[in-house]
Amino acid sequence: MTRGSAIGIVVAALSALPALGRDNLRDPTAALAAERLLPCPSQGAGFARTPGSRTCFRISGRVVTGIDLRGSNHGAAAVPTTAGRIAVDTRTETDLGPVRTFVRIGQGRR
Repeated sequence: MTRGSAIGIVVAALSALPALGRDNLRDPTAALAAERLLPCPSQGAGFARTPGSRTCFRISGRVVTGIDLRGSNHGAAAVPTTAGRIAVDTRTETDLGPVRTFVRIGQGRR
């Protein structure tokens, strides 16, 4: 393959890509504003829905950290403790009724 044909292939591939509008070049957040999450108050607090979807979801979690002060056989010890978890709750209204999935992943004490 010659250098000229390689450049021609690259130019042809780039010309096949969709062109960006001038408005999107001036304000890149304008394109993202149309794709924001929508509130889903019918499912409860904290639920959101992506545009074009019937599924509402909520992502929640927590992190706890501290120091465990206990006496041991080798004297007093200060041991750092951490625990955390994340939960994803999805709810969809279907023709047959509501469908819900709930996943919680955690580590450490409750």
